[in-house]
Amino acid sequence: MALQAGLAIALGLMGCAELDDDQATDDSALVTHNGLSGINGLSGINGLSGVNGLSGVNGLSGVNGLSVDNGLSGVNGLSGVNGLMTTDSGRETVEYLVRCALADGDTLVKQDQYGATHVFEGEIGLAPAWKNGACDTLCREYVSGCMLAHVNTAGIHVPIWIVSGNAAMGWGQSPTFPNQEGTFFGDIFLTNNVGKVDAYYCDGTGFDKDVVAGRIGSNQTGAPYKNLYSSKYCKQNSCVPSDSKTDTVADGYKQCVMGTGSHTAWNHPVTVWRGNKAYNASGQVVPGVTADGRTVRYDFESGVNGWTSTNSQLVVSSVSEAGGQTGSKSLKATYGSGASTLRIQGPTGLALAAGTKVSFYIYLSATSKLTEMNPFVKKQGGNEWKVTNPTTSMLKGSWNIVTITVPAGAIGSQVGVEFKTSGAFTAYLDAVTW
Repeated sequence: MALQAGLAIALGLMGCAELDDDQATDDSALVTHNGLSGINGLSGINGLSGVNGLSGVNGLSGVNGLSVDNGLSGVNGLSGVNGLMTTDSGRETVEYLVRCALADGDTLVKQDQYGATHVFEGEIGLAPAWKNGACDTLCREYVSGCMLAHVNTAGIHVPIWIVSGNAAMGWGQSPTFPNQEGTFFGDIFLTNNVGKVDAYYCDGTGFDKDVVAGRIGSNQTGAPYKNLYSSKYCKQNSCVPSDSKTDTVADGYKQCVMGTGSHTAWNHPVTVWRGNKAYNASGQVVPGVTADGRTVRYDFESGVNGWTSTNSQLVVSSVSEAGGQTGSKSLKATYGSGASTLRIQGPTGLALAAGTKVSFYIYLSATSKLTEMNPFVKKQGGNEWKVTNPTTSMLKGSWNIVTITVPAGAIGSQVGVEFKTSGAFTAYLDAVTW
């Protein structure tokens, strides 16, 4: 995938307690680990359990000593005698707000109720004018999206790639983060006309791929945001794709329409992409495991891993064009002619017990003419078990998972994927797991 030049910052957000839908605890924190690089987007580590002081009866600019009508540096913008500045967890939320709003190199110096001085460092720069002036609609929406995008109700540290229309963050995609998780938007600082906080998200095309505990797709409980769309994805539910695209796939969304109050059109959303690595509770990578706990058997980082093709028109090579689900490379399958049935398969000699679930991560290009992607298992004894997966149920310009289970009474000796196509196609295979 092509990358645009710009800004990348890695953030560490550590969560503690969980949140109810309309309540927040006093446990939220931020630690910045890395600085600037030359890649567009924001690369961070989520894990913030929630947003301190956010509830269904008041936003952050309520009883927390925080005002969006005045600059953070003033006593009327962020009070030192009541609210957020008076507790450890509240000051941690202030630290997070400052890092989202102010630019790298800028600082906010405040005193707490005891006169102790605290220095908060800027990092992202989504709303630098808030330091000395009011936080307007643009400021509130961008900072809201930034905060919501980093929530992990399980408090687990998971790297994420964040993009938006704000020049301080920018658009772009990264091969390390191939799955579009979702888009976050709203205004968590003020309550709307029905007394609720506008905090929303919609599902990206990869929200249910490589599900991470505490994130979208994991049946998380206590999330401060809500999805009011009844089904399907952001792009199918009143969200406008970004003009910026990578390999014909939109980098994110520039507007989403949703809300419980009178204001429903949000023009400054933040889109999150996530990778496919497993992390333990300490934020360390678990080698050889995907984000949803599957063991990787073939990752194609060092070559084709013994995979072959049954059709001379099918080219199998290790490439990095579509990135990888695990690592940076994947197996490329190309075909440039008319209708046909083509196959790629792994090495023989496996001994997969009945009931073993084998999954294949496949990236389907936007211009592909594929009609089916069918995983198969060859049983010991020669015959075969195959599951049909029409591409009408899959996403182009995205990674998809196709799975097959070794049937009862059988032992699998080889696995592979059958491609049925009406014409030319390019597909990428990675992270074959069981």
